[in-house]
Amino acid sequence: MEIDKEFEKFERAVKLIITMQASLEQMDEFKGTPLYRQDIKSLINTLEKKIEKVIRPHIKALAISDEAMMMQISRGIDTILEYSLEELHNVKIIETDNE
Repeated sequence: MEIDKEFEKFERAVKLIITMQASLEQMDEFKGTPLYRQDIKSLINTLEKKIEKVIRPHIKALAISDEAMMMQISRGIDTILEYSLEELHNVKIIETDNE
């Protein structure tokens, strides 16, 4: 039971890191425009690194390798950045329909 709770925390933390990394990559799309802010990008990057430090012990406790975590994060980022806004909106609907 305790492992399940730890794994749930891990999953939520990975989702948080995925969204933050996607934010960093999306911010790069605005380089050279008035919307680009290096200070905001820096803050997101710093927060992401702090969150990674916090979840690292949970990863080790669950016997999940850093490589597995990074692959999961990378796939999540790719999915978010490749989807259109409509596809992102429909993701939950599609997942619910398939259950």
